[in-house]
Amino acid sequence: MTSRRRVVTLALTAGITVYLLFKVHSEASSLNLDPEVFLSPFFLLAVLAGFASYLLYSCLWYVYLKDRGTDFRRVLLATLSGTYLSFSLNSAVGILVKVHLLGTDYWYTMGAGLLAMATEYLSALLLLFLVGKNFLAGFFMLLLGLAMLFDRAGYYLLYPLFHIAKSKSRLDRMYEGWKAAKRGSSFLEALLVGVAMISMNALTLILVGKTLGVGIPYGKAIEGVLYSTFLGGVLGTPGGIGANELGVTMAIGNSALGIIVAFIYKVLTTYAYALVGALAFYRLMSRPEKAY
Repeated sequence: MTSRRRVVTLALTAGITVYLLFKVHSEASSLNLDPEVFLSPFFLLAVLAGFASYLLYSCLWYVYLKDRGTDFRRVLLATLSGTYLSFSLNSAVGILVKVHLLGTDYWYTMGAGLLAMATEYLSALLLLFLVGKNFLAGFFMLLLGLAMLFDRAGYYLLYPLFHIAKSKSRLDRMYEGWKAAKRGSSFLEALLVGVAMISMNALTLILVGKTLGVGIPYGKAIEGVLYSTFLGGVLGTPGGIGANELGVTMAIGNSALGIIVAFIYKVLTTYAYALVGALAFYRLMSRPEKAY
């Protein structure tokens, strides 16, 4: 990586840091929050839970890629890099670059990555159905589960688009990667990791709420995690900022304090790792053969 790119990377990192500090300070100041609340044991536990949920997110991808010889360190560095680019650009760019950094066979790895993302949503819907007694979530869980089970139908659905674009070979490799990732016990392992990840995210949100005096039922916390993940990915804003918080407040309530809870939750589970991700991205891009 050239010195010019290194300067840009450092500048973006500094910008992200300043933005995070300003955003948290301005939101907290509007409600006259006592800074000492962040010394609460609840907040410390929220930090630890957020860290655990991020590691579990990396584990979810690792489960599907380990048979390809990809080690966890490589997955973690690629995940951090993807988080950094998702924050500074948008989630689509973050995912595309993450897949590129994970392996040389891009479309094969993309297939495994799509399976990991589908498993994340399936895990959230499963928990929302079982814990939150949300039957609509159960319905969508069934639909997604069937689509993952009968994946050949999805292949034929996408075939005309890739055929027109003269990219059938890419679709074949992507489908091959998807199928290979599901073999053996990988899917069950990934589902268990996914459930643990969503549970830890929900716990982080609950603990942040407790820190600020907001009670959040576990079912509502799972809803907030699911809505935040979905809207942050679909709306495509840099880092999902705004969309992520909207998803959380849709579940816990759109009050001024609810917005602060949502933002701090995303800081602890995502935004803070964008800062570390800048360093990981530089490491992978400057010395890809030695990054792991």
